[in-house]
Amino acid sequence: MIPPTIDRVVDIVVRIDTALKLTFVSEQGLRWFGVESLAQLPQDFAEILDSEDAGTLRAQVAEQPESFACDARIVRQGKAVWVNIRAYLLADSRQYMLCVIDISPWKADDAALRYAAEHDELTGLPNRTHLKRAFDQLAKRGAKPFSIALLDLDGFKKVNDTFGHPIGDAVLKETTRRLAKVIGPNDLLARLGGDEFVILTEGAAAAVSGKLTDVLLAIARPFDTAPHNAYLGVSIGVAEYPVHGEDYSTVLKNADTAMYHAKSAGKNRISIYTESTESVDFSIKAAIHKGIQEGEFYIEYQPQFDIDRKLVGAEALMRWTSSTFGRVSPDKFIPIVEDAGLMPFLGKWALRYACHQLKQFRELMPGFAMSVNVSPVQFGADDFDALVIEAISEAGIDPNRLILEITESTLMKSQEKTERALAKLREAGIRFSIDDFGTGFSSLAYLTRLPVSSIKIDKAFIRAIEKPRDGSFADEKLVTAMIDLAHSIDLKVVAEGVETEGQFDFLKKSGCNLIQGYLLGKPISGAALTSLLKEAA
Repeated sequence: MIPPTIDRVVDIVVRIDTALKLTFVSEQGLRWFGVESLAQLPQDFAEILDSEDAGTLRAQVAEQPESFACDARIVRQGKAVWVNIRAYLLADSRQYMLCVIDISPWKADDAALRYAAEHDELTGLPNRTHLKRAFDQLAKRGAKPFSIALLDLDGFKKVNDTFGHPIGDAVLKETTRRLAKVIGPNDLLARLGGDEFVILTEGAAAAVSGKLTDVLLAIARPFDTAPHNAYLGVSIGVAEYPVHGEDYSTVLKNADTAMYHAKSAGKNRISIYTESTESVDFSIKAAIHKGIQEGEFYIEYQPQFDIDRKLVGAEALMRWTSSTFGRVSPDKFIPIVEDAGLMPFLGKWALRYACHQLKQFRELMPGFAMSVNVSPVQFGADDFDALVIEAISEAGIDPNRLILEITESTLMKSQEKTERALAKLREAGIRFSIDDFGTGFSSLAYLTRLPVSSIKIDKAFIRAIEKPRDGSFADEKLVTAMIDLAHSIDLKVVAEGVETEGQFDFLKKSGCNLIQGYLLGKPISGAALTSLLKEAA
Protein backbone atom coordinates (compact mmCIF):
# COMPACT_ATOMS: atom_id res chain seq x y z
CA MET A 1 0.00 0.00 0.00
CA ILE A 2 1.38 3.40 -0.99
CA PRO A 3 0.95 6.21 1.57
CA PRO A 4 -1.56 8.78 0.16
CA THR A 5 0.91 11.65 0.60
CA ILE A 6 3.45 10.03 -1.73
CA ASP A 7 0.81 9.22 -4.33
CA ARG A 8 -0.21 12.88 -4.39
CA VAL A 9 3.25 14.40 -4.86
CA VAL A 10 4.54 12.03 -7.54
CA ASP A 11 3.01 10.98 -10.84
CA ILE A 12 3.82 7.27 -10.63
CA VAL A 13 4.93 4.85 -7.93
CA VAL A 14 6.14 1.47 -9.17
CA ARG A 15 8.01 -1.50 -7.80
CA ILE A 16 10.51 -3.53 -9.76
CA ASP A 17 12.79 -6.42 -8.86
CA THR A 18 16.50 -6.54 -9.64
CA ALA A 19 15.71 -7.99 -13.07
CA LEU A 20 13.51 -4.90 -13.77
CA LYS A 21 10.32 -6.97 -13.64
CA LEU A 22 7.33 -4.73 -12.95
CA THR A 23 5.49 -5.92 -9.82
CA PHE A 24 3.35 -2.95 -8.85
CA VAL A 25 1.98 0.35 -10.25
CA SER A 26 0.01 2.86 -8.18
CA GLU A 27 -3.54 3.84 -9.18
CA GLN A 28 -2.28 7.33 -10.04
CA GLY A 29 0.41 5.69 -12.17
CA LEU A 30 -2.13 3.55 -14.03
CA ARG A 31 -4.13 6.67 -14.86
CA TRP A 32 -0.90 8.40 -16.01
CA PHE A 33 -0.13 5.49 -18.35
CA GLY A 34 -3.74 5.46 -19.56
CA VAL A 35 -4.44 1.84 -18.55
CA GLU A 36 -6.76 0.18 -16.03
CA SER A 37 -4.57 -2.62 -14.67
CA LEU A 38 -0.98 -3.75 -14.28
CA ALA A 39 -1.65 -6.57 -16.75
CA GLN A 40 -2.00 -4.04 -19.57
CA LEU A 41 1.63 -2.94 -19.12
CA PRO A 42 4.75 -4.91 -20.19
CA GLN A 43 6.12 -7.14 -17.43
CA ASP A 44 9.65 -5.89 -18.15
CA PHE A 45 9.93 -2.25 -17.00
CA ALA A 46 12.83 -1.84 -19.47
CA GLU A 47 10.33 -2.20 -22.33
CA ILE A 48 8.56 0.93 -21.14
CA LEU A 49 11.81 2.92 -21.15
CA ASP A 50 13.76 4.33 -24.09
CA SER A 51 16.38 1.71 -24.97
CA GLU A 52 19.32 3.98 -24.06
CA ASP A 53 17.80 4.88 -20.69
CA ALA A 54 16.88 1.26 -19.97
CA GLY A 55 20.56 0.34 -20.09
CA THR A 56 21.38 3.14 -17.63
CA LEU A 57 18.70 1.99 -15.18
CA ARG A 58 19.77 -1.65 -15.48
CA ALA A 59 23.37 -0.70 -14.65
CA GLN A 60 22.22 1.30 -11.60
CA VAL A 61 20.12 -1.60 -10.23
CA ALA A 62 22.91 -4.11 -10.81
CA GLU A 63 25.08 -2.26 -8.27
CA GLN A 64 22.19 -2.48 -5.75
CA PRO A 65 22.73 0.86 -3.98
CA GLU A 66 20.30 1.83 -1.24
CA SER A 67 19.00 4.65 -3.42
CA PHE A 68 19.74 6.44 -6.69
CA ALA A 69 18.20 9.03 -8.98
CA CYS A 70 18.25 9.63 -12.72
CA ASP A 71 16.36 11.25 -15.58
CA ALA A 72 14.93 8.92 -18.23
CA ARG A 73 12.41 8.71 -21.05
CA ILE A 74 9.30 6.60 -20.58
CA VAL A 75 7.32 5.63 -23.65
CA ARG A 76 3.76 6.63 -22.85
CA GLN A 77 1.02 6.07 -25.41
CA GLY A 78 3.61 5.96 -28.18
CA LYS A 79 5.41 9.16 -27.12
CA ALA A 80 8.67 9.48 -25.17
CA VAL A 81 8.16 11.55 -22.01
CA TRP A 82 10.99 12.78 -19.80
CA VAL A 83 10.66 11.73 -16.13
CA ASN A 84 12.76 11.95 -12.99
CA ILE A 85 13.16 8.62 -11.16
CA ARG A 86 14.12 8.32 -7.51
CA ALA A 87 14.70 4.70 -6.48
CA TYR A 88 14.76 3.28 -2.94
CA LEU A 89 15.84 -0.28 -2.10
CA LEU A 90 13.28 -2.36 -0.16
CA ALA A 91 15.76 -4.59 1.67
CA ASP A 92 13.29 -7.25 2.82
CA SER A 93 12.04 -8.05 -0.69
CA ARG A 94 15.17 -7.08 -2.68
CA GLN A 95 12.98 -4.81 -4.78
CA TYR A 96 13.10 -1.12 -5.62
CA MET A 97 10.33 1.37 -5.14
CA LEU A 98 10.50 4.03 -7.89
CA CYS A 99 8.96 7.45 -7.34
CA VAL A 100 8.49 8.94 -10.80
CA ILE A 101 7.74 12.60 -11.65
CA ASP A 102 6.85 13.84 -15.16
CA ILE A 103 9.45 16.55 -15.96
CA SER A 104 8.69 16.89 -19.70
CA PRO A 105 7.50 20.54 -19.38
CA TRP A 106 10.78 21.47 -17.68
CA LYS A 107 12.78 19.57 -20.28
CA ALA A 108 10.90 21.37 -23.05
CA ASP A 109 11.74 24.72 -21.48
CA ASP A 110 15.34 23.60 -21.04
CA ALA A 111 15.54 22.54 -24.69
CA ALA A 112 14.09 25.89 -25.76
CA LEU A 113 16.65 27.73 -23.66
CA ARG A 114 19.48 25.63 -25.09
CA TYR A 115 18.22 26.30 -28.62
CA ALA A 116 18.02 30.05 -27.95
CA ALA A 117 21.53 29.99 -26.46
CA GLU A 118 22.97 28.31 -29.55
CA HIS A 119 21.04 29.98 -32.39
CA ASP A 120 20.88 33.43 -33.91
CA GLU A 121 17.59 35.19 -33.18
CA LEU A 122 17.31 36.98 -36.55
CA THR A 123 18.14 34.17 -38.98
CA GLY A 124 17.61 31.05 -36.86
CA LEU A 125 21.11 29.87 -37.81
CA PRO A 126 23.52 28.29 -35.31
CA ASN A 127 25.66 30.88 -33.52
CA ARG A 128 29.25 30.89 -32.23
CA THR A 129 28.47 28.55 -29.33
CA HIS A 130 26.88 25.94 -31.59
CA LEU A 131 29.64 26.34 -34.18
CA LYS A 132 32.38 25.72 -31.62
CA ARG A 133 30.62 22.60 -30.33
CA ALA A 134 30.25 21.25 -33.88
CA PHE A 135 33.91 22.06 -34.60
CA ASP A 136 35.07 20.27 -31.45
CA GLN A 137 32.99 17.19 -32.32
CA LEU A 138 34.55 17.01 -35.80
CA ALA A 139 38.03 17.53 -34.37
CA LYS A 140 37.44 14.75 -31.82
CA ARG A 141 36.71 12.29 -34.63
CA GLY A 142 40.03 13.19 -36.23
CA ALA A 143 39.39 11.11 -39.34
CA LYS A 144 39.15 13.64 -42.18
CA PRO A 145 40.32 17.23 -42.65
CA PHE A 146 37.63 19.88 -42.52
CA SER A 147 37.55 23.62 -43.09
CA ILE A 148 35.98 26.84 -41.90
CA ALA A 149 34.91 29.33 -44.56
CA LEU A 150 34.29 32.79 -43.10
CA LEU A 151 32.02 35.01 -45.24
CA ASP A 152 31.66 38.78 -44.96
CA LEU A 153 29.23 40.67 -47.21
CA ASP A 154 30.76 43.42 -49.37
CA GLY A 155 28.63 46.56 -49.37
CA PHE A 156 26.27 45.56 -46.57
CA LYS A 157 27.20 48.55 -44.40
CA LYS A 158 26.14 50.82 -47.25
CA VAL A 159 22.70 49.18 -47.31
CA ASN A 160 22.35 49.37 -43.52
CA ASP A 161 23.48 52.99 -43.30
CA THR A 162 21.38 54.11 -46.27
CA PHE A 163 18.09 52.32 -45.68
CA GLY A 164 18.20 51.42 -41.99
CA HIS A 165 18.34 48.22 -39.97
CA PRO A 166 14.95 46.76 -41.02
CA ILE A 167 16.12 46.62 -44.65
CA GLY A 168 19.52 45.37 -43.51
CA ASP A 169 17.85 42.58 -41.53
CA ALA A 170 15.79 41.61 -44.60
CA VAL A 171 19.02 41.37 -46.63
CA LEU A 172 20.59 39.13 -43.96
CA LYS A 173 17.56 36.82 -44.00
CA GLU A 174 17.68 36.61 -47.80
CA THR A 175 21.42 35.92 -47.59
CA THR A 176 20.66 33.04 -45.22
CA ARG A 177 18.13 31.56 -47.66
CA ARG A 178 20.57 31.78 -50.56
CA LEU A 179 23.45 30.23 -48.64
CA ALA A 180 21.24 27.41 -47.36
CA LYS A 181 20.46 26.46 -50.98
CA VAL A 182 24.08 26.18 -52.14
CA ILE A 183 25.81 24.46 -49.22
CA GLY A 184 26.14 20.68 -49.00
CA PRO A 185 23.73 18.48 -46.98
CA ASN A 186 26.39 17.79 -44.32
CA ASP A 187 27.66 21.39 -44.07
CA LEU A 188 26.88 23.61 -41.11
CA LEU A 189 25.89 27.21 -41.85
CA ALA A 190 26.24 29.61 -38.91
CA ARG A 191 26.06 33.36 -38.32
CA LEU A 192 28.71 34.97 -36.15
CA GLY A 193 26.98 38.35 -36.01
CA GLY A 194 26.58 41.42 -38.20
CA ASP A 195 27.12 40.38 -41.82
CA GLU A 196 29.55 37.55 -41.01
CA PHE A 197 28.56 33.95 -41.78
CA VAL A 198 30.51 30.69 -41.46
CA ILE A 199 30.31 27.44 -43.38
CA LEU A 200 31.79 24.45 -41.53
CA THR A 201 32.42 21.73 -44.08
CA GLU A 202 34.44 18.56 -44.48
CA GLY A 203 37.35 18.69 -46.91
CA ALA A 204 40.72 20.36 -47.37
CA ALA A 205 40.82 24.12 -47.95
CA ALA A 206 41.73 23.84 -51.65
CA ALA A 207 38.79 21.55 -52.40
CA VAL A 208 36.40 23.65 -50.30
CA SER A 209 37.39 26.91 -52.01
CA GLY A 210 36.53 25.35 -55.38
CA LYS A 211 32.99 24.64 -54.18
CA LEU A 212 32.50 28.15 -52.83
CA THR A 213 32.17 29.76 -56.27
CA ASP A 214 28.46 28.93 -56.01
CA VAL A 215 28.34 31.17 -52.94
CA LEU A 216 29.85 34.08 -54.90
CA LEU A 217 27.23 33.65 -57.62
CA ALA A 218 24.37 33.32 -55.12
CA ILE A 219 25.23 36.61 -53.39
CA ALA A 220 25.90 38.45 -56.68
CA ARG A 221 22.23 38.35 -57.68
CA PRO A 222 20.39 41.61 -56.90
CA PHE A 223 18.65 41.83 -53.53
CA ASP A 224 15.10 43.00 -54.15
CA THR A 225 14.62 43.19 -50.38
CA ALA A 226 16.29 46.62 -50.58
CA PRO A 227 14.97 49.58 -52.60
CA HIS A 228 16.41 49.92 -56.08
CA ASN A 229 17.77 46.32 -55.92
CA ALA A 230 20.99 46.35 -53.88
CA TYR A 231 23.99 44.60 -55.41
CA LEU A 232 26.36 43.00 -52.91
CA GLY A 233 29.41 40.79 -53.05
CA VAL A 234 31.03 38.48 -50.52
CA SER A 235 34.65 38.09 -49.40
CA ILE A 236 35.50 34.59 -48.19
CA GLY A 237 38.45 33.35 -46.14
CA VAL A 238 39.14 29.62 -45.76
CA ALA A 239 41.23 27.87 -43.10
CA GLU A 240 41.68 24.11 -42.69
CA TYR A 241 41.88 21.91 -39.58
CA PRO A 242 44.45 20.81 -38.51
CA VAL A 243 46.80 22.35 -41.12
CA HIS A 244 45.94 25.95 -40.20
CA GLY A 245 45.32 25.40 -36.50
CA GLU A 246 44.64 22.66 -33.98
CA ASP A 247 41.79 24.35 -32.12
CA TYR A 248 38.61 26.28 -32.92
CA SER A 249 39.91 29.75 -32.00
CA THR A 250 43.05 29.45 -34.13
CA VAL A 251 41.30 28.10 -37.23
CA LEU A 252 38.56 30.75 -37.02
CA LYS A 253 41.15 33.52 -36.53
CA ASN A 254 43.09 32.33 -39.57
CA ALA A 255 39.92 32.15 -41.68
CA ASP A 256 39.23 35.74 -40.59
CA THR A 257 42.74 36.77 -41.66
CA ALA A 258 42.23 35.13 -45.07
CA MET A 259 38.87 36.89 -45.43
CA TYR A 260 40.44 40.30 -44.85
CA HIS A 261 43.09 39.41 -47.39
CA ALA A 262 40.29 38.74 -49.90
CA LYS A 263 38.86 42.19 -49.13
CA SER A 264 42.18 43.94 -49.52
CA ALA A 265 42.77 42.13 -52.82
CA GLY A 266 39.62 43.64 -54.34
CA LYS A 267 36.67 41.98 -52.52
CA ASN A 268 34.14 39.44 -53.84
CA ARG A 269 36.66 36.60 -53.95
CA ILE A 270 37.96 33.56 -52.04
CA SER A 271 41.28 33.49 -50.19
CA ILE A 272 42.91 30.49 -48.50
CA TYR A 273 44.93 31.17 -45.37
CA THR A 274 48.71 31.08 -45.59
CA GLU A 275 51.37 32.38 -43.22
CA SER A 276 52.13 35.17 -45.70
CA THR A 277 48.42 36.08 -45.69
CA GLU A 278 48.56 36.45 -41.91
CA SER A 279 51.26 39.10 -42.00
CA VAL A 280 50.33 41.00 -45.18
CA ASP A 281 47.89 43.51 -43.61
CA PHE A 282 50.19 44.27 -40.71
CA SER A 283 53.18 44.59 -43.04
CA ILE A 284 51.31 46.91 -45.38
CA LYS A 285 50.06 49.02 -42.47
CA ALA A 286 53.63 49.40 -41.24
CA ALA A 287 54.77 50.24 -44.78
CA ILE A 288 51.99 52.85 -45.12
CA HIS A 289 53.17 54.64 -41.99
CA LYS A 290 56.72 54.51 -43.30
CA GLY A 291 55.55 55.68 -46.74
CA ILE A 292 53.84 58.74 -45.22
CA GLN A 293 56.98 59.63 -43.30
CA GLU A 294 59.23 59.20 -46.33
CA GLY A 295 56.95 60.80 -48.92
CA GLU A 296 56.19 57.69 -50.98
CA PHE A 297 52.63 58.79 -51.79
CA TYR A 298 52.07 60.97 -54.83
CA ILE A 299 49.39 62.13 -57.26
CA GLU A 300 48.83 61.11 -60.87
CA TYR A 301 46.34 62.74 -63.18
CA GLN A 302 43.99 61.04 -65.62
CA PRO A 303 43.14 63.51 -68.40
CA GLN A 304 39.50 64.25 -69.26
CA PHE A 305 38.41 65.21 -72.75
CA ASP A 306 35.32 66.70 -74.25
CA ILE A 307 33.47 64.90 -77.00
CA ASP A 308 35.72 66.58 -79.61
CA ARG A 309 38.74 65.01 -77.88
CA LYS A 310 39.93 68.32 -76.52
CA LEU A 311 41.72 68.20 -73.16
CA VAL A 312 39.59 70.07 -70.59
CA GLY A 313 40.53 68.70 -67.17
CA ALA A 314 41.82 65.75 -65.13
CA GLU A 315 41.04 63.56 -62.17
CA ALA A 316 43.62 63.52 -59.35
CA LEU A 317 44.45 59.95 -58.28
CA MET A 318 46.39 58.96 -55.18
CA ARG A 319 49.27 56.55 -55.86
CA TRP A 320 51.81 54.74 -53.71
CA THR A 321 55.13 53.16 -54.61
CA SER A 322 56.44 51.44 -51.49
CA SER A 323 60.14 50.86 -50.88
CA THR A 324 59.11 47.44 -49.54
CA PHE A 325 56.26 46.29 -51.82
CA GLY A 326 56.86 48.35 -54.95
CA ARG A 327 53.83 49.93 -56.65
CA VAL A 328 50.69 49.01 -54.67
CA SER A 329 47.22 49.13 -56.23
CA PRO A 330 44.81 51.69 -54.73
CA ASP A 331 42.23 48.88 -54.45
CA LYS A 332 44.63 47.24 -52.00
CA PHE A 333 46.04 50.11 -49.96
CA ILE A 334 43.06 52.48 -49.67
CA PRO A 335 40.88 50.06 -47.61
CA ILE A 336 43.83 49.53 -45.25
CA VAL A 337 44.46 53.28 -45.04
CA GLU A 338 40.80 53.81 -44.10
CA ASP A 339 40.86 50.94 -41.59
CA ALA A 340 44.02 52.37 -39.99
CA GLY A 341 42.38 55.79 -39.59
CA LEU A 342 44.88 57.50 -41.89
CA MET A 343 42.49 58.63 -44.63
CA PRO A 344 41.73 62.05 -43.07
CA PHE A 345 45.46 62.85 -43.15
CA LEU A 346 46.19 61.46 -46.63
CA GLY A 347 42.93 62.83 -48.03
CA LYS A 348 43.73 66.34 -46.76
CA TRP A 349 47.22 66.10 -48.23
CA ALA A 350 45.89 64.94 -51.61
CA LEU A 351 43.32 67.75 -51.73
CA ARG A 352 45.87 70.46 -50.90
CA TYR A 353 48.39 69.07 -53.39
CA ALA A 354 45.78 68.86 -56.15
CA CYS A 355 44.68 72.45 -55.49
CA HIS A 356 48.25 73.74 -55.83
CA GLN A 357 48.70 71.76 -59.06
CA LEU A 358 45.39 73.10 -60.36
CA LYS A 359 46.74 76.65 -60.03
CA GLN A 360 49.76 75.72 -62.18
CA PHE A 361 47.63 73.92 -64.78
CA ARG A 362 45.22 76.86 -65.08
CA GLU A 363 48.07 79.19 -65.88
CA LEU A 364 48.47 77.15 -69.08
CA MET A 365 44.72 76.53 -69.64
CA PRO A 366 42.39 78.93 -67.78
CA GLY A 367 39.34 76.71 -68.27
CA PHE A 368 41.04 73.60 -66.84
CA ALA A 369 39.04 71.75 -64.12
CA MET A 370 40.35 69.31 -61.51
CA SER A 371 38.34 66.44 -60.01
CA VAL A 372 39.35 65.10 -56.59
CA ASN A 373 37.87 62.01 -54.91
CA VAL A 374 36.51 62.39 -51.40
CA SER A 375 36.17 59.28 -49.23
CA PRO A 376 33.17 58.79 -46.92
CA VAL A 377 35.56 59.08 -43.97
CA GLN A 378 36.72 62.54 -45.11
CA PHE A 379 33.25 63.79 -45.90
CA GLY A 380 31.93 62.60 -42.54
CA ALA A 381 34.37 64.83 -40.62
CA ASP A 382 32.72 67.84 -38.94
CA ASP A 383 35.34 70.24 -40.28
CA PHE A 384 35.44 68.90 -43.84
CA ASP A 385 33.91 72.00 -45.45
CA ALA A 386 36.36 74.24 -43.57
CA LEU A 387 39.31 72.11 -44.71
CA VAL A 388 38.24 72.37 -48.35
CA ILE A 389 37.78 76.14 -48.21
CA GLU A 390 41.16 76.48 -46.46
CA ALA A 391 42.89 74.41 -49.20
CA ILE A 392 41.33 76.57 -51.94
CA SER A 393 42.30 79.79 -50.18
CA GLU A 394 45.83 78.57 -49.54
CA ALA A 395 46.35 77.66 -53.22
CA GLY A 396 44.66 80.83 -54.47
CA ILE A 397 42.48 79.06 -57.07
CA ASP A 398 39.04 79.68 -58.52
CA PRO A 399 36.78 77.33 -56.50
CA ASN A 400 34.55 76.87 -59.54
CA ARG A 401 37.32 74.86 -61.22
CA LEU A 402 37.45 72.29 -58.39
CA ILE A 403 35.11 69.31 -58.59
CA LEU A 404 34.74 67.01 -55.59
CA GLU A 405 33.75 63.46 -56.53
CA ILE A 406 31.53 61.82 -53.91
CA THR A 407 29.91 58.40 -54.03
CA GLU A 408 26.15 57.90 -53.90
CA SER A 409 26.33 56.21 -50.50
CA THR A 410 28.23 59.19 -49.07
CA LEU A 411 25.56 61.57 -50.29
CA MET A 412 22.78 59.53 -48.71
CA LYS A 413 24.46 58.53 -45.45
CA SER A 414 23.35 61.47 -43.31
CA GLN A 415 20.91 63.51 -45.35
CA GLU A 416 20.64 66.59 -43.15
CA LYS A 417 24.37 66.83 -42.47
CA THR A 418 25.18 66.09 -46.12
CA GLU A 419 22.90 68.81 -47.43
CA ARG A 420 24.35 71.39 -45.02
CA ALA A 421 27.96 70.59 -46.00
CA LEU A 422 27.19 70.54 -49.72
CA ALA A 423 25.26 73.79 -49.54
CA LYS A 424 28.08 75.57 -47.71
CA LEU A 425 30.71 74.40 -50.19
CA ARG A 426 28.45 75.13 -53.16
CA GLU A 427 28.04 78.68 -51.89
CA ALA A 428 31.83 78.93 -52.03
CA GLY A 429 31.66 77.98 -55.72
CA ILE A 430 32.81 74.36 -55.51
CA ARG A 431 31.16 71.82 -57.79
CA PHE A 432 30.24 68.21 -57.04
CA SER A 433 30.04 65.04 -59.12
CA ILE A 434 28.52 61.69 -58.17
CA ASP A 435 31.23 59.07 -58.66
CA ASP A 436 30.56 55.47 -59.78
CA PHE A 437 27.02 56.41 -60.74
CA GLY A 438 24.71 53.41 -61.18
CA THR A 439 26.38 51.18 -58.58
CA GLY A 440 24.63 52.66 -55.53
CA PHE A 441 21.14 53.79 -54.66
CA SER A 442 20.60 57.23 -56.15
CA SER A 443 17.09 58.50 -56.68
CA LEU A 444 15.76 61.34 -58.78
CA ALA A 445 14.86 63.20 -55.57
CA TYR A 446 18.48 63.27 -54.44
CA LEU A 447 19.78 64.33 -57.84
CA THR A 448 17.37 67.26 -58.02
CA ARG A 449 17.67 68.39 -54.39
CA LEU A 450 21.43 68.26 -53.86
CA PRO A 451 23.83 70.76 -55.51
CA VAL A 452 25.38 68.27 -57.91
CA SER A 453 26.70 69.43 -61.29
CA SER A 454 27.57 66.10 -62.95
CA ILE A 455 27.52 62.34 -62.71
CA LYS A 456 30.30 59.93 -63.59
CA ILE A 457 29.06 56.66 -65.11
CA ASP A 458 30.90 53.71 -63.58
CA LYS A 459 33.35 51.89 -65.84
CA ALA A 460 31.49 48.61 -65.34
CA PHE A 461 28.66 49.96 -67.51
CA ILE A 462 31.09 51.33 -70.10
CA ARG A 463 32.86 47.95 -70.41
CA ALA A 464 29.52 46.31 -71.21
CA ILE A 465 29.02 48.52 -74.29
CA GLU A 466 29.48 46.42 -77.46
CA LYS A 467 29.24 43.24 -75.36
CA PRO A 468 25.59 42.19 -75.32
CA ARG A 469 24.48 39.80 -72.61
CA ASP A 470 21.91 37.13 -73.45
CA GLY A 471 21.57 38.57 -76.94
CA SER A 472 20.36 41.98 -75.72
CA PHE A 473 21.94 45.40 -75.46
CA ALA A 474 20.43 46.18 -72.06
CA ASP A 475 23.61 47.85 -70.78
CA GLU A 476 23.79 50.22 -73.74
CA LYS A 477 20.17 51.17 -73.16
CA LEU A 478 20.93 51.72 -69.50
CA VAL A 479 23.85 54.04 -70.30
CA THR A 480 21.65 56.01 -72.70
CA ALA A 481 18.96 56.27 -70.03
CA MET A 482 21.50 57.59 -67.49
CA ILE A 483 22.70 60.26 -69.92
CA ASP A 484 19.15 61.30 -70.81
CA LEU A 485 18.18 61.45 -67.11
CA ALA A 486 21.19 63.60 -66.23
CA HIS A 487 20.59 66.00 -69.13
CA SER A 488 16.91 66.33 -68.25
CA ILE A 489 17.90 67.87 -64.89
CA ASP A 490 20.81 69.90 -66.31
CA LEU A 491 23.65 67.64 -65.16
CA LYS A 492 26.73 66.90 -67.24
CA VAL A 493 27.85 63.32 -67.78
CA VAL A 494 31.40 61.94 -67.51
CA ALA A 495 32.13 58.40 -68.75
CA GLU A 496 35.10 56.69 -67.10
CA GLY A 497 36.96 53.62 -68.29
CA VAL A 498 36.55 54.31 -72.03
CA GLU A 499 38.99 52.00 -73.79
CA THR A 500 37.74 51.44 -77.36
CA GLU A 501 36.70 53.55 -80.34
CA GLY A 502 33.37 51.71 -80.35
CA GLN A 503 32.65 52.81 -76.79
CA PHE A 504 33.67 56.38 -77.64
CA ASP A 505 31.46 56.50 -80.73
CA PHE A 506 28.48 55.16 -78.77
CA LEU A 507 28.95 57.72 -75.99
CA LYS A 508 29.36 60.56 -78.47
CA LYS A 509 26.17 59.55 -80.26
CA SER A 510 24.37 59.31 -76.89
CA GLY A 511 25.36 62.85 -75.92
CA CYS A 512 27.95 62.17 -73.22
CA ASN A 513 29.82 65.37 -72.25
CA LEU A 514 33.24 64.22 -71.03
CA ILE A 515 35.38 61.14 -71.65
CA GLN A 516 37.99 59.59 -69.38
CA GLY A 517 39.89 56.36 -70.01
CA TYR A 518 42.88 54.63 -71.54
CA LEU A 519 41.64 55.28 -75.08
CA LEU A 520 42.48 58.98 -74.82
CA GLY A 521 44.80 59.16 -71.84
CA LYS A 522 46.26 57.00 -69.07
CA PRO A 523 47.06 58.44 -65.62
CA ILE A 524 50.25 60.52 -65.89
CA SER A 525 52.50 62.63 -63.70
CA GLY A 526 52.02 66.33 -63.14
CA ALA A 527 55.03 67.09 -65.35
CA ALA A 528 53.62 64.99 -68.20
CA LEU A 529 50.22 66.70 -67.90
CA THR A 530 51.95 70.08 -67.96
CA SER A 531 53.55 69.10 -71.27
CA LEU A 532 50.15 68.10 -72.69
CA LEU A 533 48.66 71.43 -71.66
CA LYS A 534 51.52 73.31 -73.33
CA GLU A 535 50.89 71.36 -76.53
CA ALA A 536 47.17 72.09 -76.36
CA ALA A 537 47.70 75.81 -75.72
